[in-house]
Amino acid sequence: MKNSLEINETGGTLLVDERKRLRIGELYRYKFSVNKDVIKEQGLDVSHLFLRIKNEESALLRPLYLTGPYSFYIDVRPHNYNENRKFPGKEIIPFVENLKPDERFKVKILLNENSRVGDTSLYSWTIDIISQLAVTTIPKLEFSFRIGTTRKVVKKSNGLFKSIEGVSLEMWDTETLWDLPPKFPEKPVHLVIMTHGIFSNIGCDMLYMKDKIEEMTFPMDESINPNIIVRGFMGNVGKSGHGIHCLGVRVGKYVLETVDKLNKKYKVDRISFIGHSLGGPTQSMAVRYISIKRPDFFDAVKGVKPVNFITLASPFIGVIGDFPFYLSVPLDMGALGLTGRDLNLKYTPLTSKDGLYADDEVYPEHSKYILEILPQAPAKKVFESFKRRTIYANVMDDGIVPLRTAALLYLDWRSIHKVQKIRKKNKNSPTSSEFVSSDSPESSGASSPSNENGNNVGEIPAESPNKKATLQWTLPQAVIHGSKINKYKRGQTNEANSDSDNEQGVFLDGQKFEPPKEANTVLSALSVLTAAIPDQEYIKNPAVRKDEVIHDKLYHPEELPPPHYENRPIVKKLIYPNESVNRIQERIAREWQETMTWRKVLVQIQPDSHNNIVVRRRFVNLYGYVAVEHMVEHHFGSKVCSELAEDANEPKDEPNQSSQADRSNEYNEGEISKGAENAT
Repeated sequence: MKNSLEINETGGTLLVDERKRLRIGELYRYKFSVNKDVIKEQGLDVSHLFLRIKNEESALLRPLYLTGPYSFYIDVRPHNYNENRKFPGKEIIPFVENLKPDERFKVKILLNENSRVGDTSLYSWTIDIISQLAVTTIPKLEFSFRIGTTRKVVKKSNGLFKSIEGVSLEMWDTETLWDLPPKFPEKPVHLVIMTHGIFSNIGCDMLYMKDKIEEMTFPMDESINPNIIVRGFMGNVGKSGHGIHCLGVRVGKYVLETVDKLNKKYKVDRISFIGHSLGGPTQSMAVRYISIKRPDFFDAVKGVKPVNFITLASPFIGVIGDFPFYLSVPLDMGALGLTGRDLNLKYTPLTSKDGLYADDEVYPEHSKYILEILPQAPAKKVFESFKRRTIYANVMDDGIVPLRTAALLYLDWRSIHKVQKIRKKNKNSPTSSEFVSSDSPESSGASSPSNENGNNVGEIPAESPNKKATLQWTLPQAVIHGSKINKYKRGQTNEANSDSDNEQGVFLDGQKFEPPKEANTVLSALSVLTAAIPDQEYIKNPAVRKDEVIHDKLYHPEELPPPHYENRPIVKKLIYPNESVNRIQERIAREWQETMTWRKVLVQIQPDSHNNIVVRRRFVNLYGYVAVEHMVEHHFGSKVCSELAEDANEPKDEPNQSSQADRSNEYNEGEISKGAENAT
């Protein structure tokens, strides 16, 4: 066999030659390192290297997208790249969105300050190779991965190479990445459970959030370090149509098994749940299953303390009020299996009731709809015991899970509109039709100005029927505008008078109030394929990123208005075809909020916002960086972990609430002005 230097004389030196296969939800992460001084002693004096990755599948598979796609997402990150800091120089961050069958990804990687580890002669890069399979669990995609000193050697090699001192390649597969131990094995562990959505998976799609949580918590001092372990159930991949109950029971069983397994090595002391899209209802069902099967699991003294319950773009009240008729009917008929019927608020008999209802007569069955059952007792006490409950929702461009269902129906439209007017006044708003705001509860907490003035939260009205949505593009705005504003006016009719000059507040001034754009479901689905991806400037420079958190507020039960659809006249139930659906959705939303505070964070990010909100792929979906950064900082940041360490044995609904209230007036005025100045 030839050694490496002999190969070098005939066209270059091959440093890495890997060939692997990946299924749905799987990835390989490589860390490639080169010690320049060491390899120089062996006759290799280089300032750059060549990387080549090929999708080894047949080119005939390229058109088969619905059963695939049979492609890979790949990115190569120099050692010193960080999304939070500006990346200097003109060097690009290489990545490919979809490496299709028989295609090649070729990159020149530079041994420079961007890849240098500290002041050493070591240079390092992280390479992620991720399967893009989204539907079927059967195929395995094969790829080849080479790094060498010349283009020729990585293009075609007979594989005759020898390991070279000073060159190392570390590898983590999906199972290894999602099974990392805690930093301090002897200390109590905070278990974070992640749950994916429809046609999604844990291993790849939730990886970015996992990385960011670990990057945030791992360097913390031992005195406040939460000792995080992140896990996720991978057994629901490819089973999106099995129904919320079935999916949630599987996650619930996984949580119980995982905690029991971890407790043999460590002590699981706290637990948090993070769910994206359908993962929100699924993890809710998991909590319900655990509360029924193991009532002592969440015991405040002997059990695992619930800390964070977080959802991102999750359909809490279903989608029947938001999807057009031509999409709702296929869901009713089983186009998405039991899950589609669950989201359309349809009852399916002859299905399992395991872990759904408690045997105790104290908890009678109140509903046949799974989404309405989830927050009911005995699970309600568990949800109430979480230290923080947070919702992240897309204001625009999410037709998959629109704002109305993702935000649990109720929002403070008055404060949002107030900031919108300030931005327009400063002429920094993008357009008059866009919905922008900037409001934060981090310091306003329970006592934002609107709450102190007695304002209630308004209901987010249902989106227009598809016929009216069509007419919006053909009729003059004056004809349709009044009806649109009336919907928001109805959501605010029970709001108490405050500093407004008229009795109906902002909603009387119909000409100035601009509701958010209603996202198109079909276009939102297509945006997965057609949405623009971030350019290099966006990836390398945080200062140019305009995606933002536009509303961030803690909502309290006393802010809920009286039920709108309760005790309605029979004639209205006959006249309005959506009356029964709206009534069910209102009951669900109120069940979640009548006894619990919720922090609601609205983000405005570019399409496709439904996947961007969790940064499904690191660079393709980086527009959602602001949402993930906010979630990590405000639930796993040093300030939160310090408070948790100080108050470990006495969980509260929201930390430092009194001091937040003291600063509310000062903060809100400053934040509104700041938001107006930064609007684009």
